[in-house]
Amino acid sequence: MSSVPPATPDGAPGRDPASAAAPPNRRSALIRSGLIVGVLIVVFGIILPQFIDYSDVAAAFRDLTIQQILVMTALGIVAWIASGLIFSALIEGLSWIRGTMSWLVLAGIGASVPFGPWNMGVLWVVVRGWGVSNTAATAGVALYGVVNELSRLALPLIAIVALIVSGDLTTGQNAGTARTIAILSAIAFVVVVGLIIGVVRSERIADAIGRVGQRAADWTLRHLGRAESPDVGGAIHRFRDQLGLVIRRRGLLALVVAVVSQFAWVLVLVAGLRVVGVPEDVLSVAEIFAVYALVMVITIIPLSPGGAGVSELLFISAFSALAPTYEAAITAGVFLYRLYYWFVPIPIAWILLKVTRRGRSMLPTTTELKGYASDSAA
Repeated sequence: MSSVPPATPDGAPGRDPASAAAPPNRRSALIRSGLIVGVLIVVFGIILPQFIDYSDVAAAFRDLTIQQILVMTALGIVAWIASGLIFSALIEGLSWIRGTMSWLVLAGIGASVPFGPWNMGVLWVVVRGWGVSNTAATAGVALYGVVNELSRLALPLIAIVALIVSGDLTTGQNAGTARTIAILSAIAFVVVVGLIIGVVRSERIADAIGRVGQRAADWTLRHLGRAESPDVGGAIHRFRDQLGLVIRRRGLLALVVAVVSQFAWVLVLVAGLRVVGVPEDVLSVAEIFAVYALVMVITIIPLSPGGAGVSELLFISAFSALAPTYEAAITAGVFLYRLYYWFVPIPIAWILLKVTRRGRSMLPTTTELKGYASDSAA
């Protein structure tokens, strides 16, 4: 069956999880790794130091109490569980514990091994190792990407409503900036939803978008010195097919759970900003949610594993525009949020691979993949 998996937990659609499990060639791996390192150096080594004193950020971390760290950790665990429930909703019989493990593996491997959709393939092998059938594992892992994207698209509208209800859009001290964020969120929502509707309702539009995307991908990869190019048109048509499956295969429940998981991460972000000293009268919950929604839509197509570097820059820039005298505290709060979303899942993912794949190599081998392929064919 065709499928549309994510490259990372917050990534764009990719290819069949089974085929993605095979590791990439060395040249592709080196290029992608170099790109990620370059992004991180530019963001953390060049851009942010122009506006932020890292010593002030370190001081904000040193002032954290044990109670505050425990609260952040508890909220982070709740967000992991909420994110994992998406897999439990998509894969029948998958417990919430294994759903949480699935999200952590996907997030941790995707953040530490920047090889496109390979993290999704590794998760597919893990789920198959739990005794889940090929069809259920492939559909569940693949549909996660579509469900995750759809949940992100709902956020800007919710954020605009929150800004209106809170008064931040009209009477707040940051009303002008809040209106700008709301307008950008609305534009992003309209453009992305319009493209999706066009792709779903018209094969001609899907083909046209595929051709434009293919030319853009070919031009970009050609200038990067890469001969291989993704099948953009095929990915768009697989996306069309999977939208129907999202509704038919327990997808409505998964979509609701996915939206709830986004709220769980917003709570982690709000708590992170509060514990480092960004008060409510400087950045309200509605404003934080609006920025979160905008960043989630912008980063639907990931430029780095887990949005590393890019997400931090977007969050810090937007929050600093709303609270220009709190740059150091904002940076510390964003780093604290990203600690639970991006960094901590990395070691946990490798530990889980070690435990769940006891007696086998931590990453799938060619022989194992062939074995699963044989089972699927049978």
